[in-house]
Amino acid sequence: MLRTKLCLSIYVLLICLVVSAQQAAPTAANAVVPPVIKFSGVLSDMNRKALTGTVGVTFSLYKEAQGGAALWVETQNVTPDKTGHYTAMLGSTTSQGLPSEAFASGEARRLGVQVQGQAEQTRTLLMSVPYALKALDPETVGGKPAAGWAA
Repeated sequence: MLRTKLCLSIYVLLICLVVSAQQAAPTAANAVVPPVIKFSGVLSDMNRKALTGTVGVTFSLYKEAQGGAALWVETQNVTPDKTGHYTAMLGSTTSQGLPSEAFASGEARRLGVQVQGQAEQTRTLLMSVPYALKALDPETVGGKPAAGWAA
């Protein structure tokens, strides 16, 4: 009898632990979206020779394809491979990341990349990812307005 009660107590304790662990674990629905953007490019010198080693690069976010004031600026040290290819996590130098206000208008944004000691490269148009395109339509469910689902 004592052994049965002990086994039952352990079983109940294990169930409680599993339930509490599931409640504490973040789910996809409430996970925080990281405020960074992965960006890849190629760095070269004035003679189009690939840059290698640690290189200081300034990234700037703009409304315009040319001219205009930067909405956001960040400088990082990147390490290109032997062909000059690199990857940077834009917004990773601060805990706040990229400012969400820079994208709030829904207008296109362009990224300027400037290698230390060189002129800024031609700005790159930032593109959406499929899930971001769906986020443009928060007023519908499955393509139907919320009122269309009422019984």
